[in-house]
Amino acid sequence: MVTNKPWALPGVDNRLPQARRFRDLCKQFAEEAGGITALSEAERAQVRQAALLTLRCEALQTAQVLGERVDGDEAIRLSSEIRRILAPIIAKGADRKPAAPDLQSYIAQREGRAA
Repeated sequence: MVTNKPWALPGVDNRLPQARRFRDLCKQFAEEAGGITALSEAERAQVRQAALLTLRCEALQTAQVLGERVDGDEAIRLSSEIRRILAPIIAKGADRKPAAPDLQSYIAQREGRAA
């Protein structure tokens, strides 16, 4: 496992806008999944793959907005694949998050602090 700059790509000038966006996406996806430390190496690889596909999807969106011809099927396939990759990872991350207190517990906690 790479511990120093885990989302940096070897052999790439990581100052490039695309590389920065890739790292930002990886960080955001990992955070939604409970944080990088909660992810297995396989899950980290899936996060990187989802970030890569998201970059491609964003490039297609930019091209479309600029009036260029875009393969709609490719855009749809990319979106579906990103969702398919991230859904189980993010669901697992949601299971790791502590449950929010119910209203009664919240009120009791607030009243206890005010006293």
